[in-house]
Amino acid sequence: MTQLERQIDAAKRRLWLNRWLGTTCWAIAIAATSFAFVVLIQRLYDAPVPLLGIGGAMLAGAVIASTVWLVVKREDAPAAAAALDEAAGLRERLSSGWFCRGDSDAFARAVVADAERVSASITAHRHIRLTVPRGLGWSLASIFLVAGVLLITPGLLSSGEASELGVVADRQQTYVAVKRQMDVVRKLVETMPAIEEFSDQLENLDGGAGGDLKRSDDIRHEAIKKIDKLEDAIRQKRAAANYDTVPQMRKMLRGLRIPKPSDGPTRKLAQALAKGDFKTANEELKALQEQLATLKSDDDREMVAKMSKQLAALAKQLEKLAVDEKLAQKLQQAGIKKEDVERMLERLSKKDVDQLKKMLEKSGLSQKKIEQMVKQLQKRQQAGALAKKLAAGMKKGALAENPGQMGEAMAGLAIAGEQLSELEQLEQEMNQLDAAMASLGEARDTIDKPCPG
Repeated sequence: MTQLERQIDAAKRRLWLNRWLGTTCWAIAIAATSFAFVVLIQRLYDAPVPLLGIGGAMLAGAVIASTVWLVVKREDAPAAAAALDEAAGLRERLSSGWFCRGDSDAFARAVVADAERVSASITAHRHIRLTVPRGLGWSLASIFLVAGVLLITPGLLSSGEASELGVVADRQQTYVAVKRQMDVVRKLVETMPAIEEFSDQLENLDGGAGGDLKRSDDIRHEAIKKIDKLEDAIRQKRAAANYDTVPQMRKMLRGLRIPKPSDGPTRKLAQALAKGDFKTANEELKALQEQLATLKSDDDREMVAKMSKQLAALAKQLEKLAVDEKLAQKLQQAGIKKEDVERMLERLSKKDVDQLKKMLEKSGLSQKKIEQMVKQLQKRQQAGALAKKLAAGMKKGALAENPGQMGEAMAGLAIAGEQLSELEQLEQEMNQLDAAMASLGEARDTIDKPCPG
């Protein structure tokens, strides 16, 4: 590309940019004025119009229209050469050189050479400058017009009846959305045995059904209050110390040693206990009871002897695991007498708790540390008591080897099974309470979000 062609191309681009800026300003002025009219109508009558979407579409349309107009009306090379001649005061020297390109005539070659020489001494950017578009003022004025219209209070010309209809429609929409969530809560309470005691709180759970609540926010707020009340009641039940027995028992039973050999009659029972699988452990215990109830041969007697020995060993392990030596040592270090610690781990009364707190305060422990130790003692005492009952049942079951004490052995295994059933039920209730609180939290979060307009 020659120097002349480069200068003319640069002039074309500068002319195109000036034209596009000018056209865009006029297009934005037209689009903004039209948008101001739309906003005015929306503000006066509070119409449900998506202003953001309309404004974006109009702006995009203005830019596209100005670009299309540029493509249609853009200057070609001769026009750019003439514009550069005029701007630089060259008296058509560049445009003449452009037309004479390719001509073999001596005069034409001289004209081209003159144009090349002149074009080397000028730049299109210096002579064809970017100009302020004439439509810029109108575009800015129309933008300010839009801003002013947006300040108008919505609904100035809307009728009171139309406004009331909008409020009623919004309230009804909110009520339907809230009722849908409350139906989920109602079904949850009705289908979970662990929380069926709270069914009396289901009356008028969705609130506002009678039209007492006029505003959508009031309907949501009332529903959230009912959910919070129900959740607090469930959380209070979940905080009961007996539910903490389940994780404490699991933690305690992890230290249980599995009897050998692998075909031992109580091996599966011990494995289930060590895993904290109370349901399977209970099933294995019932299987042992059935075996004892159907003894027939000498081989069965041999099995009973093995089972009695292993049950006695399990009972001994459970009795040992029921004693938390580390906790007892901590309490003794805090100044509690050994006999008092043993008594508290065996049976803990409210009087003991109050006395323990006072003694721990005297030892200089912080209130937070005192609460932690008391709570840990309560959990451990309950789990330990249950472990001891389980051990006592298995110890009686070990009497099966003595023919005259078979009935007592069967009763002992039944007692152990009751303890496992109690743990299994506590675990089910605990899981249901946790699931209920999670579901109530989701329902509250959903209701707390205003309905999309």
